[in-house]
Amino acid sequence: MSKELGSTILKADRVHKSFGDLEVLRGISLDLAAHQVTCLIGSSGSGKSTFLRCCNLLERIDGGTIELLNHDLADEQIDENAVRRHVGMVFQSYNLFPHLSVLDNVTLGPRRVLKQSKSEAEAHATELLARIGLDAKANEFPDRLSGGQQQRVAIARSLAMNPRLLLLDEVTSALDPELVGEVLDLIGDLAAQGMTMLIATHEMGFARQVADTICYLEDGLIVEQGSPAQVLDNPSHASTQRFLNRSMD
Repeated sequence: MSKELGSTILKADRVHKSFGDLEVLRGISLDLAAHQVTCLIGSSGSGKSTFLRCCNLLERIDGGTIELLNHDLADEQIDENAVRRHVGMVFQSYNLFPHLSVLDNVTLGPRRVLKQSKSEAEAHATELLARIGLDAKANEFPDRLSGGQQQRVAIARSLAMNPRLLLLDEVTSALDPELVGEVLDLIGDLAAQGMTMLIATHEMGFARQVADTICYLEDGLIVEQGSPAQVLDNPSHASTQRFLNRSMD
């Protein structure tokens, strides 16, 4: 993709994270500029999801630094809510509130956190739902929606907070194959509109289409980083090629 990138949104430097004796991140360094889309690829257990969770303070790092919009995420005194106001995160399991309608799911954050009025929040939510083709489902409850529809609502809920950065963690892995395309199309539209995104994905074709940069992770390290053409078509590391060969099987 070709786009004009802006200032640095996220800067990770030699990030380490362990769970007990298991070292999951072993020195991740990564810069993400405004309007850039970076896709993290790699086998399950390579550290993709853990790194995303560290970027949203769902996990605290053990070493190194992460600077997000000039916030030092390693600072023990950091205001987590102040950081999360600027960061949207979408999980593979949707995480919608089952007792709330689609509209209420999307407006909850803006009303509670951004202190928007009900009418302001609902006007923005209605606009977002129309944008993703689900305005007719505004009063439905999540269990009345398909998996693909629920995931699109989850993305709309994150967008309602007007985030500077969107983190997407394997958002299609829980979907039936026929529903994957509608979610990937939405993310592709966001990329074209300039949304800054850090995406963990196992969809190589999608990564090729939307990413400015692809990072291949293995055993908690970024083994290879470059443009989609570099990493997917002409990888310089044998481990990257082995992973891609397995992914194509």
